[in-house]
Amino acid sequence: MKKDRKRKERLSGEERRAQIIEAALRLFADKGFSGARTREIAELAGISETLIFQHFRTKEDLYLAALKNLFSQHQVMPEIEDKIAEKDDFGVLGTLALHVIRHNREDPRIMRLALFSALEGFHLGEIVHHREEETGPTLPELLRRYIQQRIDEGAFKNVNAQIAAQLFIETIYTCVLDQEASISGPPLPFSDEEAGETLVKIFIDGLKT
Repeated sequence: MKKDRKRKERLSGEERRAQIIEAALRLFADKGFSGARTREIAELAGISETLIFQHFRTKEDLYLAALKNLFSQHQVMPEIEDKIAEKDDFGVLGTLALHVIRHNREDPRIMRLALFSALEGFHLGEIVHHREEETGPTLPELLRRYIQQRIDEGAFKNVNAQIAAQLFIETIYTCVLDQEASISGPPLPFSDEEAGETLVKIFIDGLKT
């Protein structure tokens, strides 16, 4: 018991903050912002509730910090920058699609938090956007810039790049949600790669001049 106490006391402020955020993410993903209590978060983290508010002014501040932290762990730019430079349309969109599908499968907290946030009035796009200087552009913004570049070069039709990017990302998330929740019927018996490839082919065919 004494050893555990000493170990906890040796944690730096940054380490303690990370510990709190990890516990918060688990509970927010299970119960949403409204359902999770700071007392429960403290218990899960093995600390006092008072200590939470030494690091976060309010529960909402903790929630926003937790969301930003989660999405900073799922950056797509390192996977895609070479394909953007090469103007590999299928590579760019295909990598984006598989990134969203795979990361949601690997970390179900993403979809759960997205759904809870939508129901509770938080806007994930705005939350993540504020970290652009730290983590790079959001998926819709990254894709918007690429589509607009290809429109300006004459490779894509002159469509609204922001709408096109948003619809593509929304379609991928809808596919992920449907596979998990079976909203439209039993999950499709196809691989993530095949589903992503089909979606990208349809989308690019619609954009090509």
